[in-house]
Amino acid sequence: MTVATAALTSSEMKLAKARAVLRSPALALALAALFWSGNFVAGRALRGAVDPVTLNFLRWLLALAIIAPFVWQGTLAAWPALRREWRLISALGATGIAAFHILIYLALQSTTVTSALLILSLSPVATLLGSAWLGSERPSGRQIGGALISVAGACVLITSGDPAGILSQGFSAGDLWMLAAVAIWAAYSLMLRRRPADLPPAVTLAASVAAALPMMLPALLFGPAEPLAALGSVGVLLSIGYIALFASAIAFLLWSRGVSELGPVRAGQFVNLMPVFGAALAFLLLGEAPTWTQAAGAALVLSGIVFVERRPRT
Repeated sequence: MTVATAALTSSEMKLAKARAVLRSPALALALAALFWSGNFVAGRALRGAVDPVTLNFLRWLLALAIIAPFVWQGTLAAWPALRREWRLISALGATGIAAFHILIYLALQSTTVTSALLILSLSPVATLLGSAWLGSERPSGRQIGGALISVAGACVLITSGDPAGILSQGFSAGDLWMLAAVAIWAAYSLMLRRRPADLPPAVTLAASVAAALPMMLPALLFGPAEPLAALGSVGVLLSIGYIALFASAIAFLLWSRGVSELGPVRAGQFVNLMPVFGAALAFLLLGEAPTWTQAAGAALVLSGIVFVERRPRT
């Protein structure tokens, strides 16, 4: 083998590895967690400008408009499967599209992003319990251990090493809304596992959004009248645009792909990356320097995911 051939082979191997990383379901789940972290920040910032139902309706209406040109042909091809699985599609729309995000925006009306993320860190545990209860997947000791390590890391990260400080304040109405959102998310993740092979993730997402929008209309039309003047603000429009594009269309496609390949229990571990990304965004956007407790919490969160994902050598 000549030097030139060896160099070419090395370059091809590096390119193949890079392509493998880009196709990795773990990367897809991590990016989804990053985009959803930004959704919490935007949702908290918009709490006084747009009510939760209107915000959720607008985000998914825009998201459907974004993804429709890319999935309409696949939707036509999968129409028999969509008709067959209409109950599953409706359930996914009611849980993961409508209820979950309205509950989050309701929670952010009266609780902080930190408290909301702390409670959201219980999602992998809720998914584990739901999976075991339904008998669809028996969690292994490694999965349970990894979930506990990640949750411990999330607690250290977002409580600055002082969980008693939050516990002493008690649960607010926003905290209770977040607990309900965690239960809804666990149900959505478990149902997403039942997606048949002839229903592509993108088609499933678009159909779920189309099913969820009419479900939100009664609350939107007959709920308390909200002033819409804030929608003329550039900052509000940009925030809604980010939520619609990155935290809705792109993030859910990435999450659906990751869950379909790794399963809901293993994928659920990546939710605990959100406090890590939250700390990084706070440093970049707000100038908040990381503390040792944030570093320790991030290390525990990542260790929990690695603990679950690592396979024993044979």
